[in-house]
Amino acid sequence: MVIAIFYFLAFTALAIGTAAIYMTLIEVFPVRWLYYHYFIRKPINWSIFLFLIGWAGVIFIQSNHFPIWSIAPLTIVTLAVVLTYKMHQETAFKAVDFPEMSVDIKKLPLKPEMQLAVIEYEGVTKCYPLDYVIHHHIINDRFNGKTVALTYCAMCRTIIPFDVTDIGPLFVASFKGANMVVADRKTKTFFQQTSFQSIIGKLHPHTLSMIPFQVLPWKEVQNLATEPEIVSVSKKDFREFQLPIPGIWKKIMASESTPGLSAKNRDKTFPPRTHVIGVIDFSINGKLVYLKEEVLSKKVVLNPENGFVLIGIGNTVNGFKVSRNSKDLNFSLQDNKIFEKNSETIWDIRGKFIEGKMKDNLEVLVVSDEYWFSWKKYHPGSTLITLQP
Repeated sequence: MVIAIFYFLAFTALAIGTAAIYMTLIEVFPVRWLYYHYFIRKPINWSIFLFLIGWAGVIFIQSNHFPIWSIAPLTIVTLAVVLTYKMHQETAFKAVDFPEMSVDIKKLPLKPEMQLAVIEYEGVTKCYPLDYVIHHHIINDRFNGKTVALTYCAMCRTIIPFDVTDIGPLFVASFKGANMVVADRKTKTFFQQTSFQSIIGKLHPHTLSMIPFQVLPWKEVQNLATEPEIVSVSKKDFREFQLPIPGIWKKIMASESTPGLSAKNRDKTFPPRTHVIGVIDFSINGKLVYLKEEVLSKKVVLNPENGFVLIGIGNTVNGFKVSRNSKDLNFSLQDNKIFEKNSETIWDIRGKFIEGKMKDNLEVLVVSDEYWFSWKKYHPGSTLITLQP
């Protein structure tokens, strides 16, 4: 009977220690279970560990022989305690707080086509290589008096920066529906990253505040007239991305599986990892989405009815707001600069005014370069706009 109790508690601890993984992957488990698991997993498993160690000690004192049979369950519960920390997303994808900026950006080990998230906020412009951000999923940084959390969900490729000055830095709390769940450190309130909405916690209901951003290749960032600040990175920051279980990430990316979102619950119009450009800017009524390959083939896509233009350069797409119903606008790319023919105005690739009759900078339109499956999951009523060849 005693042996059975030892094994029962050991496997209970193991189930708790790995729950952050299987409850994420199995849709039937609600997010609130993950929320409560976040708080109870450590105290429960440490209690089981200490209880079994103490019980084995009592048996030794009473019998003057160490119970050899207890080694196996004690080993299991020890492993469970380790996994309680190691297998949780908070540890696997450790958020970075207030990273150092590079002193000399020309010495950074960046390749021309590497993509960087570019955030201009509160008079400060900072850049973060996505191949670095993916290992952490969240970079918390300061922009003068504001705190910004740059979030990047590797599973669905949603890249969204939030102004979190009022709630403080974020960390990776879990994953659900194949999308990252983030939380603030002060209250541990859970938020769905791609919807901005709180799920459960002291701040619920609460909506995260998205801020404008762009994604540009390194070769274009280098050519900007004003040199931005870039996070200090080394070659080891660009190591191959892996999940806690080695080799699994490659298998996922080579398949059509979407862990945490079953095939029956996702849209099958296109393969799940088809790249799309979704317009998530609040100034646009409704949600619009384009196939990324179509935008890149056109390079310039004007949507006068909704008042924006999409610009594709390299393997990145950015958007800018223009006057609504301005069908007479004629945008093109010339020497990797944005040119409007009728006003003979030129802007750089970030929309900064260079010369011409239209004296202002172009206002950034917030777009999301992500996968089709996640876009349709979290923007089910969006309109797909196809472009003629």
